[in-house]
Amino acid sequence: MLLLRLQIHGSDDRSEPLAQTLLSGALAQRNDAAIRYRMRNISAVVQELGAPILNGFSPAESVGRLVRPKIKAMLLENTDFAHIVKPGAAGETDAMSDARTALRVLRDHIDDLERELAWRGHNGPPDQEDHSAERDQLRNALDDIGVIERELEKSSPDKELVRSRTAKLLGLAVTFGKWLSERTTKFVDAALVAAAPVAVAKVTGLLPALVNAVEAVSKAVAH
Repeated sequence: MLLLRLQIHGSDDRSEPLAQTLLSGALAQRNDAAIRYRMRNISAVVQELGAPILNGFSPAESVGRLVRPKIKAMLLENTDFAHIVKPGAAGETDAMSDARTALRVLRDHIDDLERELAWRGHNGPPDQEDHSAERDQLRNALDDIGVIERELEKSSPDKELVRSRTAKLLGLAVTFGKWLSERTTKFVDAALVAAAPVAVAKVTGLLPALVNAVEAVSKAVAH
């Protein structure tokens, strides 16, 4: 759902790096062909339900008799999928309010992660990696959120300014998606097992919060 929502909001060029990050996580033990065929199975059922499919994963010609109902149930139980199939079905009556809430949630995630990286920078061992670049990016994202929030408070927000700052937030999703992929790979090394599991968990939570905020802001300025 995360990748499909990025695609719907015109960020398909940014979805491939994030896709590779997600596929290298929990599904890392499966080969690429198996993962992609299962994604095509999902595309076939998504198309059947009347929703857009994820670019790069054309619907499979046949889906297993036992697999199809499982995929369908998984999709229909997903609230994000319901939003995609029937926008507004969940009863969003105030797009601006939704956007402000999503931005506050995102701000909290960013603040939390920035504090975690700052703590590791001050308390980690001498050979601990430097997180100053990531922290700078997080602070810049907070500035972007502030600009968007101020615009949304206006009766006539500058939509182009909002869109440009929103695009920067999507860039942050790609950056930390790559960061997450690299750290997940490094943790296979026993010497780095305890390096930053908390930070990785917080980055994992940050990514959907970023997409939620981008989606909510996009809906708000479209009204």
